[in-house]
Amino acid sequence: MIKLIGFEIYGHSLFKDGTSFTLETSGQITNKTKNRVIRFNDSLTLNRVIGIVGINATGKSTLMEIFDGLNSLYLLGQSIDQTPLNERLRSKENKITVKANLATNEDDRYVVVTTFEKVPVTDGVEDDAREWIITNEKVYYRKTKRVSKKKYFRIADGKLDSTGLILDHNRNDLSKSEKKLLSDKDSIFRATDKPKEISAVISTVKNTNQNKFISFMDQTPIELLTYLDNSIDYLDYEKDDKGQTTRYALKFKDSDEVIKVSNFKEFDKYLSSGTIKGVTLFFQFLTALRVGATLMVDEIELHINKQIVRDFIGFFADPTVNVNNATLVYSSHYIELTDDLQRNDEEYILIRKGKTQLMRLNEMAVRPELKNSEVFQNNTFRGTAPNYQAYQALKSVVRTHNIDHHYLEREKNNINEVVR
Repeated sequence: MIKLIGFEIYGHSLFKDGTSFTLETSGQITNKTKNRVIRFNDSLTLNRVIGIVGINATGKSTLMEIFDGLNSLYLLGQSIDQTPLNERLRSKENKITVKANLATNEDDRYVVVTTFEKVPVTDGVEDDAREWIITNEKVYYRKTKRVSKKKYFRIADGKLDSTGLILDHNRNDLSKSEKKLLSDKDSIFRATDKPKEISAVISTVKNTNQNKFISFMDQTPIELLTYLDNSIDYLDYEKDDKGQTTRYALKFKDSDEVIKVSNFKEFDKYLSSGTIKGVTLFFQFLTALRVGATLMVDEIELHINKQIVRDFIGFFADPTVNVNNATLVYSSHYIELTDDLQRNDEEYILIRKGKTQLMRLNEMAVRPELKNSEVFQNNTFRGTAPNYQAYQALKSVVRTHNIDHHYLEREKNNINEVVR
């Protein structure tokens, strides 16, 4: 089985050059925390849970979608414009280079170095229209057991290097017939000899701001309903011959009425947004746990109780539940959630200083007595809390509006119009 482990990125307008994100552990594995890591192969260990925190507009969603997009490009054989990369690659110079690390559970190691460029479209559309293509790409490969963490994805420096990865495919060296099989929006990694079994990436980022319902095949587990809302008796789905849901049936314990609707959104008047999100989130968690996927969840706390979020994250952290070695990557504005992380390499902090810098907590000089949330909230490393001067300026505007009688009278009239 092959899996995308992480990436480095250069040239992106949001991130500092060399920004690196990985599922790989980087801290010491102790007896206390060994159950929180996955032994992926003889050399590589991965975290079961990774939390990402940062103030607004630092790039949490973008980071996740780049990971998802690279997985689709390299392992699913999709073209750039079929992946989230098409929207998430942004560069003032119209050029981005990504170094992606992939591995198998049999100790095959790959590094793919891809250069993306945004070039003018020549298909008769607008004069300023541009599209992303791949202009340069190299694939490095090696299979060597028992390699140290620092050397695992290191490219060989010279022919006598016995552990470093060596050049396996070069886009510039493809034959004419090979080039015809690949468009300039496709990665050459699809042409490499790699395992057919792929470790999936499941991303919920595109649905972050939608309380979208995802249903089970026939019936929501009663245990889940009892946990989320113990007044529900059952929630069933009626299917047609093609397996498509035609109607939903909901019954509460204190009523004989069975509420049936053809569109789940009609249940909005009967179920809380937290229950709807809880059912959907649990379904996505369960799917990832079943297949050992990497699950990317943006703003995990949206529409849902903090304790429920904590309990759901606990499914991934518990090796007796997470038996297929899935990894959860989540972002959250519930900073307190990071206090549950037991390894400092499980937390990434996005710091905005001009461009966003991505740091792991174990790479930062943190006072051991501080909780993870306190490191973030205290603005210890600058750029992790909203700007105080901006807050004071905003406060001043609020004061002005409160004493501006002409403004207040105008707003009262507007409110009265809306009410009428």
